[in-house]
Amino acid sequence: MQEYIAKDGISKEILNSAKLLQAVEVNALILGESGVGKKSLAKYILPSSDVYEAKDLQKDIIDDVVVLQNRAIIIDKINEITNIDVFLKWIEDNSIRIIAISNTENLNQKLKDVFSINLEIPPLSKREDDTKALVSKFSHEASSILDMPLISQSKLIVNISNNTHSLRKSIYFSYLFETIGEHEILMFLEKYISENLHGENSYKELSYIFEVPLLKASTKKYKSQVQVAKHLGLNRITLRKKLEIYKELL
Repeated sequence: MQEYIAKDGISKEILNSAKLLQAVEVNALILGESGVGKKSLAKYILPSSDVYEAKDLQKDIIDDVVVLQNRAIIIDKINEITNIDVFLKWIEDNSIRIIAISNTENLNQKLKDVFSINLEIPPLSKREDDTKALVSKFSHEASSILDMPLISQSKLIVNISNNTHSLRKSIYFSYLFETIGEHEILMFLEKYISENLHGENSYKELSYIFEVPLLKASTKKYKSQVQVAKHLGLNRITLRKKLEIYKELL
């Protein structure tokens, strides 16, 4: 059975609803941002069912090449269904039960009416305990796949800007970072800069690559602007200007 991490209260409520959906033959819609666990939840509800991409399924229905009857299926990106009437006739004629997935609530009303239950999964930014559990899961996964010892939680880079997609990537990067030295960092920077040298103002345009991480690390370590300015050897006016310039990246 597909694993769905549920440590936070809201996630436990969603999981309880999913357990009910295992026992009742109704259509359900799972909503949420990319990477919040929609497909994992769908597979938890229908562990033996196939997952169909909406666009591909619609094409197969129109071409009359899909042979499904009296089945329960998972449809990813249900919001990409455009020929609503053909699709609805197909599921009715063939007694198809649907667990559908969508990144958006902006669905055709006819399509919305198909679903008896909607489950909305919040982003990881609102699921602190789930995030901790996922960090642990991805850390053990990275340790095993990369054949490296577990690294301490304090060394893990945790990026949840794109939910589990960015989180898993950041955890793996944390492990790879343990093997990277100054030479490799300079090599990576040189490669990136070489590929982005354009125009006649490249020094100014690319200086953020050095300055932003330096400012972020210094702010995190020294807290106050007075101490940051002191340890970076900058006057406070210059520091404030740089913080204002890079505020969207800090």
